[in-house]
Amino acid sequence: MLTGDFNETWLTSPRTLVNSTYQSLCNKPDSNWEKELDSKFSTLISTSRDNIPWLSSDSLSGSLVKHYVMVQDIMDQEFYTKQFVARNKDNKEFRGTGKYSDILDIQQGYNVDWEDDKSLKRDTRLVYYCVPVPGRNSWTRPCSRHDVTAPSLDVSARSRDVPALSRDLTTQNNVVQMSTGKKRGAEEADGMDTTEDEEAKKVKSDGDDGKAVEEKDSSPFQGLNMVLPTDSGVCCIPLIYTQDTSPFKINDILEITGILERIEIDTTSCDMDEEERARFPPSSIVPRVHCVDVRLRQHINPLLSRDPLEFGEQEVVGVLGNVLSVRSELVTMLKKCVSGDPLAAEYLLLHLLSHVYGRRDEVVTLGKFAVNLTKCPPKETKFVECLSTLFSNISEKSFVLPLTITNFNISTMLPKKDYNANRLRSGLLQLPKGMQIILDETVLEPGQLKPNGIENLKCLGNLITWQKLAYDFGFSYNIEFECDAKVLILGEGKSLLPSDVVVPLKSMQDNTNYEEIISEIHSDQEMMDRFRKYLTVLRHIEYDQVSEELQQRIEQDFVAERKSNPKEVTGDTLHRSLVIARLYGLSRGHLKLEEEDWNSAKSLERDRLSRIAA
Repeated sequence: MLTGDFNETWLTSPRTLVNSTYQSLCNKPDSNWEKELDSKFSTLISTSRDNIPWLSSDSLSGSLVKHYVMVQDIMDQEFYTKQFVARNKDNKEFRGTGKYSDILDIQQGYNVDWEDDKSLKRDTRLVYYCVPVPGRNSWTRPCSRHDVTAPSLDVSARSRDVPALSRDLTTQNNVVQMSTGKKRGAEEADGMDTTEDEEAKKVKSDGDDGKAVEEKDSSPFQGLNMVLPTDSGVCCIPLIYTQDTSPFKINDILEITGILERIEIDTTSCDMDEEERARFPPSSIVPRVHCVDVRLRQHINPLLSRDPLEFGEQEVVGVLGNVLSVRSELVTMLKKCVSGDPLAAEYLLLHLLSHVYGRRDEVVTLGKFAVNLTKCPPKETKFVECLSTLFSNISEKSFVLPLTITNFNISTMLPKKDYNANRLRSGLLQLPKGMQIILDETVLEPGQLKPNGIENLKCLGNLITWQKLAYDFGFSYNIEFECDAKVLILGEGKSLLPSDVVVPLKSMQDNTNYEEIISEIHSDQEMMDRFRKYLTVLRHIEYDQVSEELQQRIEQDFVAERKSNPKEVTGDTLHRSLVIARLYGLSRGHLKLEEEDWNSAKSLERDRLSRIAA
């Protein structure tokens, strides 16, 4: 355990710890100063993690900060000076390290001989470009768990990448809309008879948006590269010191802890090309963080331990001990949001618990469960707003995409490689694992899809069917990235987009007051907390394989159904029923498939199919 001044200064001046550790050990041949430094940071962080401030626009350079981010792009690694020796005119030596810093801390009057290969030691560090977790809902954020108010933003800003519109905002339900700073009706937003150029002119001339575009165009920095126009927070460039050449992948969610570096580079005094400007953006907008601790995160639920592998026994026992009562409570709330329909509520619960847990032969994706709710109430009823409010209050990451013709035609779904800047330009579908997507077809009106709209429709279909997206790297060269997104489609009729199940809504009550339900969701935070822990634990808990005895029973049931209805019962039918049975069992706290889960899955499917036939 560290004592003395370090306990007081390691948060505000962590480089004091770096330099003192190096100075005390650099002359001892048998010592490993890097290992000793890592051990000190590990001890301090593990015992005082809650005292480390979250990165914000007000964070001071040189202080220790932490941040949840998504890896948006991976840059080329860079060299740095790990150890150096500086000498003054009297040939006195000063030894120092450039680790965890962009600038060498050299005493006045001392100079470094850059040609002295014996005293200089260089190494490499990994460089990432990271954005705040896309679609992150406000209840997961520190100090703002109950703030869910702010304007919606313009999806067309995605393609313009306007920094001024992406910072310091929270948005209600993360609704990606066709308005900037205010809500507009769907009939205004669609603009179906306008061309893309006319639409861009209309958006640019709307209020202050045009000014933001002009400021961005004249800036040497080409945008924050936020994924969703509703996203907020601080982008950053983490520098990771490791011998592992590729510890993290694009779209991974990381919790980084490191030393904040804000150093402005005078771009007017040197001729920087576009790639250099992208690599060294203004640090007041995109600071660099020298990471002393980096952890891959499977969830960002602040009510639970930081990783599923670290779930405490009390957390799991607490959820499983009350699993049936919380399940009943959540189904009741879902029923309220769908006008009392118990079948739709059950399928929505299974949808919320779903996630991709495996892939077979690069063809079959195991665990995905996209739901298409049809016969939804019209857009004026606030049905979609009610359901999305609930989902944003119990899902860690979510957003609503109104499927208007304009949204299809002008938005950029896929990330694209910009070879001039040597960076990946983000798209709406560059998303982390576990993202909840609500596709709102209740606003869809007649219109014509342009080539870009057709391509976006295809991208959404690939995401739903294969849980994969081919990012555009130009020159007819695409790279596939695996996804894990829960997609819910809401519309009046069956969607053009694929889904795993279609569930026609059957209203059980007249004149549902969705505003009252929205108010109840916002007011009962204790109930929301129960739902949040229930969903996170059950989505990440370890699940056993099917027993041989039950597997034989399932095969017998399938053969019997296939004989009685060979045209309708296929291998896909069996796979879908198994997914439903697994999710149904999980929702009841079962950690392996039981016969009652299989029977319940068959019953749900019979009711759903009979409703479709009717």
